[in-house]
Amino acid sequence: MSQGSGVRVVLRPPLFLGFAVWLALAAASFASRVHLGLIEVLFLLGPWIVVPLGADLVRGAGNSETSAFRDWVLFTAALLTTVSFFLDNRTAAAWFASSWLLVCAGFAGDGLRRFVSSGTKSFRQFCFVAGEGYLLVAGAWLVASRVGIQLLAFREPIVLLTAVHFHFAGFASAVLAGLTYERFRESRWRAALKAAILAVVCGPGILGLAFLFGPKVKLVAALLIALGQFGLAAGMVGVGIAAKGRGGRWLLFVASASVAAGMILAAVWAVGEYPLQAFVNIRQMAEFHGVLNGVGFVVCGLLGWTVASRA
Repeated sequence: MSQGSGVRVVLRPPLFLGFAVWLALAAASFASRVHLGLIEVLFLLGPWIVVPLGADLVRGAGNSETSAFRDWVLFTAALLTTVSFFLDNRTAAAWFASSWLLVCAGFAGDGLRRFVSSGTKSFRQFCFVAGEGYLLVAGAWLVASRVGIQLLAFREPIVLLTAVHFHFAGFASAVLAGLTYERFRESRWRAALKAAILAVVCGPGILGLAFLFGPKVKLVAALLIALGQFGLAAGMVGVGIAAKGRGGRWLLFVASASVAAGMILAAVWAVGEYPLQAFVNIRQMAEFHGVLNGVGFVVCGLLGWTVASRA
């Protein structure tokens, strides 16, 4: 398939509309009458763009009828979830957001089914099922955020940030990790890349648990993820160099540079958390690390893989 055909596959109507809606929400968030902050906008990147692109890469976009049905289910759930951010009634907001939790549960269940049916020997499928499992965690924390309850004694914005974390560092990173490992499965760098990807895939869960055990464990978990992401970034550069199309190649390069820059900031945050004298606060992390990771790494990485794999 040509690079132009790959782009047309990416821009199927529901996905194109998803991009347009998210860009409109991001622009509207600057208006004083629209009560959407940066963290909310970053979260909505997941339902509108990240998960649809990731679903194509995990399951493939070859079956047009299946893909179309999935696209519109995701579109509907993303729309209902977006509405939940504009509702003052917490109960109603939770019901609307529950549509996304159901989608996440469907992904997690189907991922587990595929992993078992593959004989549990495919490392790529292991990465995919871990990522889809993280989606279920993300959906649960989203509903908790919309209800307004505290989970494990955490309050906003940590509750919604946890949902953001498991969409980007959890689901999307695991999908990109599985695809990258498969490309280098027969190379001499396989062992080193596999170790890095294990850190990428397991790191978000370890970091989530580390919040319960104090700053020392958080420091170790954050540095583990950072080291793993550097390895993944190197692998994606290799994929980009080998890519036939310039569009996919440069998107993968941008994604690799973005995650490297974002992980440096994450490491600085983790080191500051250890002595409890944070060098960067939550707002700054959302502005810089969140945008680099969500837009630069995740969206560009998923788009780059989509275009490159169809070039």
